Amino acid sequence: MAHKYIHGSRPRSKPAALLGLIVAALIVVGLAGALPSIQGALTPEPERLSERQDAYTEWGFDEYPEYYRVVGAAAVDIELEPGEARYEGLDSLGRTGRAAALVTYDMMREGSDREREDIHEIHPSGWGHNREVDIKMPGEKTYHGALFNRSHLLAKSLGGDDAAYNLITGTRPQNVGDNRGQDGGMAYTEGLARDWLWDNPEGTVFYSAMPVYEGDELLARSVIVDVRSSDGSIDLEVEVFNTAYGFDIDYATGEFSVTGE
Repeated sequence: MAHKYIHGSRPRSKPAALLGLIVAALIVVGLAGALPSIQGALTPEPERLSERQDAYTEWGFDEYPEYYRVVGAAAVDIELEPGEARYEGLDSLGRTGRAAALVTYDMMREGSDREREDIHEIHPSGWGHNREVDIKMPGEKTYHGALFNRSHLLAKSLGGDDAAYNLITGTRPQNVGDNRGQDGGMAYTEGLARDWLWDNPEGTVFYSAMPVYEGDELLARSVIVDVRSSDGSIDLEVEVFNTAYGFDIDYATGEFSVTGE
């Protein structure tokens, strides 16, 4: 099974005494799980974090009907052991932070084969305004169902946990794209990783998913996914849009309305 770590953001290099105070503060506020080393934290350095936040792009149905865009090559900025997963946990607003893993074939198989845990009582930040809707999909198809899903950052099929620290409030297209498999949304990169591991069971796939929030908004505007196979044949940074055609979403609260478009 993958190892789990839940922790806060990564500080810059500081004197040892100050690092000790930071560790003590984290313990006092009661972060869940065993505290890893400071060096293992998941939030990128401020400059890289700013670059990722600035990567957010306005979504348009005609430009990105599959609800994702390829940004460039993957950014592999943390070291992980094969089969290891790390979760940044929740911030002071209850928002889920980054998840990252070095996924192995066995990790994928265990995640795919295990029974899904009941997540219906988990309310990610911005949850609570959900209802059934109709969403236009590519090819003149329409999805009918809940607008929002409890969307995994690290997919269960890649060994991700069914837990609050791995779930965000994501639209149905953000979660699965056009609802036909791996044709968009988070399903796009998840499918790439799974397919490669099936063909390369001795290899590994670096997989990172970082929600991008604007200010104090409770819903992520998008998720930046970095995926790189150990042979380099997959090497992508992808932005997955958290939106839905025909709906105006209030990212501060999770409320939404039909635009009529």
